[in-house]
Amino acid sequence: MKHSLFLLLIPVLFSCSKSANKEAEFFVRGNCGMCKERIETTVAAIPGVATADWDAHSSNLKITFDSLKVKELDVHKAIAATGHGTKLIEMDIHAHDQLPDCCKVE
Repeated sequence: MKHSLFLLLIPVLFSCSKSANKEAEFFVRGNCGMCKERIETTVAAIPGVATADWDAHSSNLKITFDSLKVKELDVHKAIAATGHGTKLIEMDIHAHDQLPDCCKVE
């Protein structure tokens, strides 16, 4: 009886381990709605990220992610590669130069 109950719980344990288990919030440099779309689309495309929401007024990005699939630093690096800097990773200057004028940092 004990063994059969354990066998029934195995799929439940594995399905829980695949879900977002961590939240983070950090600064991402940006200016406008196009920045918001670019930042959120980039982050949402990273395997293991469940949600991404960037607020233009505070410049803060809130994410939920599976820490077994992605590290928070990898999210910072992906954002920087699009031309938007964070407090941990400076923006890729070549990518930044390709952004629309309204998205560039003065």
